[in-house]
Amino acid sequence: MVAIAKRTGICCICGEQGKYGYWGKYYCKKCFFEHFKVDPEEIADKTSNGHSGMLALNPKELNLSLSQLYLFNHNSNYPILIKVPKGNKIFATLYLTHYPQSKGIVGRSLNYIIVYKNKIVGIIGACSPPYSVKAIDEFFGINKNNRNQKLKQILNNEIFRLIYHEKNLGTKVLKIFREVIKKDYKEKYKDDLIGLITFVEPPLTGTVYKADNWIYLGMTKGYGTLRRGKRWFDRKWIRKTPKHIFAYKYNT
Repeated sequence: MVAIAKRTGICCICGEQGKYGYWGKYYCKKCFFEHFKVDPEEIADKTSNGHSGMLALNPKELNLSLSQLYLFNHNSNYPILIKVPKGNKIFATLYLTHYPQSKGIVGRSLNYIIVYKNKIVGIIGACSPPYSVKAIDEFFGINKNNRNQKLKQILNNEIFRLIYHEKNLGTKVLKIFREVIKKDYKEKYKDDLIGLITFVEPPLTGTVYKADNWIYLGMTKGYGTLRRGKRWFDRKWIRKTPKHIFAYKYNT
């Protein structure tokens, strides 16, 4: 997928500023056209429909999937995380019904189905963080010189949804999630995670994150970008509900 966004980089061919991101590399428009023999915006038109490869099950199919037992050589009274691609139908369904306006997950991501007492009880996952949020920059020491590298070492816990509730279950899941994703991220992307962030929309207050010793960083200013149309670079700034920001920093 071709994306044109705020995260521009250096064109990997000519060294000039490149705003056309394609599979982790950046190109200026001239070099992109010369290298791929196609206008990058034409590719964006053809590949940016839908939910980034995430397709939901219908309610009957979902209920059937959720009714299945998952047996492991594991204490069923303690949650286990099963790593799945974002296109996994159960994960995608629980994600898209939680965020019905979402266009899907883009960028780096790791996603998990939560199994507890041999049943699927929810999903949790993380993806690339937003480019710049002042409170997050200050907490992780991000500046213009190290931003590109630091952002590769932080993930945004974008989704944490439990469809079964039991006292302390959320805290147990978060603890496992922090441990598992650090290892999985290193294996998949070859970068060391230094921390995690998340955004909590009021009236929720982030109780589960507080219980897991995440640090409260304050509120967002209430602005964000919204994808408009079928291309990822068709965006506009919109007013959003301010959210609570929490962060977790790994001990290095």
